Amino acid sequence: MSHIVIGISSGIAAYKSLDLIQLLKKDNHKIYVMMTKKAMHIVSPGKIEEITGYPVFVNVFEDSFSYEQILKRKKVDHIEVAKKADIFVVVPSTANTIAKFAAGLADDFISTSILATTAPVLICPSMNDKMWHHPATQRNLKTLTSFGYEIMMPDTGSLACGTDGIGRLPDVKKIKKEIEGILLRKKLLEGKRVLVTGGGTIEPIDDARVITNRSTGKMGKAIAEASYRYGARVTYLHAHNAEPSQLPIKNLIFTTSEDLQKSLINKLKDIDIVFHVAAVSDFTVKRVGKKLSSSVPHSITLSPTKKIINEIKKINPKITLIGFKAIAFPSEAVVKRGHPERVKRPKDPENTWILRVAQNDSQKLFTNADVDYVIVNDISRPDIGFETEENEVYIVSKDKKIKKIEKASKKDIAQKIIMHIFDL
Repeated sequence: MSHIVIGISSGIAAYKSLDLIQLLKKDNHKIYVMMTKKAMHIVSPGKIEEITGYPVFVNVFEDSFSYEQILKRKKVDHIEVAKKADIFVVVPSTANTIAKFAAGLADDFISTSILATTAPVLICPSMNDKMWHHPATQRNLKTLTSFGYEIMMPDTGSLACGTDGIGRLPDVKKIKKEIEGILLRKKLLEGKRVLVTGGGTIEPIDDARVITNRSTGKMGKAIAEASYRYGARVTYLHAHNAEPSQLPIKNLIFTTSEDLQKSLINKLKDIDIVFHVAAVSDFTVKRVGKKLSSSVPHSITLSPTKKIINEIKKINPKITLIGFKAIAFPSEAVVKRGHPERVKRPKDPENTWILRVAQNDSQKLFTNADVDYVIVNDISRPDIGFETEENEVYIVSKDKKIKKIEKASKKDIAQKIIMHIFDL
C-alpha cells in the first residue's frame, strides 16, 4: 500500500481521473486528491471523496481559516499532504499548470504542494497539439525534467477540440502502470546507505591560483538524486563549486583531494554503496607563497596525489564500489597490450574499438581498487561529459562485460546506471 497524491487541473480530460482513482483504490492505495477550482466544473469533489474516503483539497485557505489554529497545531494542509506522498501525480496537467510549475509559482493547492514534496513527481500532460508544440510548453517541460519530474508523453489521437494530433491523455491503465513502475523503482535501493562524490578537486598554487579540472558535479548530483528516488539514504560529498541537491540528501563539501579523502574515509564504515564520481586531481602543488608575481617566470612542483578510490574497500570490503573513468578517446587508435597505437581506424559500426579502449582503461580500477563496476565516459566530445547537460557512458563489469548507455540527459543516464547495476 502506497500513499498517492493526485492533482487534477482543469483540462477536459479531468473526468478520466475518476477512473484512475478507482483503479488505484482497488489495489488498496491511500489516495489524496487536490484540484484546481476550475477543475471542479468537470469533476465533482463529492464523487472523489466517496471513492477515496478523504476530503478533496481545493483552497489553500478555507473560509474557516484561522492563523491562531495553524500556530497552535503547527500543521498546514498543503505541507502535510506533500509529506505523506510516496508519489505525486498531476493528471491531467494543462499547459497553464505546467507553466506554473516551471516558474515555481504557488498560487493554489496543487502548486504549493508540489513545491513542498520530496516524492517522485509524475506529470501527465493533456492539451491541444498546437499548445503542446509551442516553444514555451516545450521549454517548460524541459525545466520540469531538470527538476527531476517524470513526464508521461501524451498520446496522439482525437482531441477534445475536434482535431487529431498529440496531446491526448494516455489511457488510465497506462498511467496506473507508470505509477506502479515508479513506486517499484523507489524500493530498488530501499534501506541502502549510499555515498556519492561529485565535482572537481582544487589544489592551490598560491592564495589566488589553483589547479583544477572541468568537472561541474552535475553527473554526481544526478547519481545522488536518482539513488534517493530509488529509496536510498544518500550522502552527497561534492566540490565547493558544485550545486548541492535540494532533496532530503545530506550535502557535504570538499575542496582539495586531501579534504575529500578525509571526509570520505570518515563515512565509509556505515556505507553500503559508493559512487565515486568526483574528478580528483592527480597532482597536488607545493605552495609557493601568498601570491605569485606575474613579472617573473616561475616553476611549480607537482606531486602525485594518493588514489582515493584504492583506499575505499580496504576500509570497508563489503561496499559495492562504482568508479567513474574519464577517457579522451583518440580519433585513430586501437588498444594493443594496453597501449594505444596510431593506426588507421577501421570501419566499426559496432564500436568494438571503443569498447576495447573502455575495457582496457578500466582494468587498473578493477585491479588496484577492487571496484565492482567502472563507468567510462568520453571527455573528448564537446556534447557530453564535462560542462554539459548530457552524457554517454559505458558500464564495465568485473567479468569484462560492457553495456553502452546511449547519449541522454545526465538524469536519465544516472537512472539507467542504477537500474543496470542493481535491478538484477
